Amino acid sequence: VLSCSCLSDFREDDDPPCTAENKPVIESQCNVLKSDNFKACHNLVKPEDFIQICIYDMCQYDGMKSALCDIVQAYVDTCRNHGVTIKWRNSTFCPLPCPTHSHYTECVSTCPSTCNDIFASSLCEKTEECTEGCECDNKYVLSNGKCVPLSNCGCRDDDNRYYSVSTLPVEQISGCKTC
Repeated sequence: VLSCSCLSDFREDDDPPCTAENKPVIESQCNVLKSDNFKACHNLVKPEDFIQICIYDMCQYDGMKSALCDIVQAYVDTCRNHGVTIKWRNSTFCPLPCPTHSHYTECVSTCPSTCNDIFASSLCEKTEECTEGCECDNKYVLSNGKCVPLSNCGCRDDDNRYYSVSTLPVEQISGCKTC
């Protein structure tokens, strides 16, 4: 015969460590998840748990906006996993910083054009899945994680090997053709 007994839980409640003056402000910020912008997902993913986590985290980190943005991102990702895409970022609400010569887009290619393969994005297998992110501006492509002008791309030799501009002067590469 198995016997099971539970010990009393003497831990403190996990109330968010908010001050009286910042809690209402933080609650209203986290309640953005109840707004019409996220309404399409409310029947599939209830926002209340995310709101509670948001309040706790923002109180814990003294109203740090990145905590709010992280929770909203988690909610949006959960919604996307349920088939609902939500457009929520803008230049004033949780903007996604992009490197020089790139810009934010709600649906970035999973295989962007690079100096090594400038046609990658047009030849990429199109899927319905996408993610928000940064993409290079027109006439710029990725090279080593940075957006560079097409003119800064290297070339390919007769054996289709790619050489970056910094590798060798183009004249020294036999049969080198610029991309």
